[in-house]
Amino acid sequence: MHEHGFAKGLWPQLQRIAHRGGFRRVTRVDMTVGVLHGVSAEFLRHSFEHAFEGSNFEGATMDITIVEPGDGIIPPGRSEPTMANGWELLITRIEGEE
Repeated sequence: MHEHGFAKGLWPQLQRIAHRGGFRRVTRVDMTVGVLHGVSAEFLRHSFEHAFEGSNFEGATMDITIVEPGDGIIPPGRSEPTMANGWELLITRIEGEE
């Protein structure tokens, strides 16, 4: 399943972001993914649930938004919208307990 490889590839980056943020437990992760990656939000969410097992991410809520080329999005750190090109891969929020 393509989503498992996708989640596995992103897992180290999520861990680094949580570590830099000082989270001992992560409760929420929001992502924006372009449709051209060919992943399903539901399957990707399920893949992350498996990746999170036994970690400080276990039980975290995953909000995955799939965007089409031409959709308006606001990337992290920006206030103005931009047009999606379909290849987006943005971690837009990580919340947790310090």
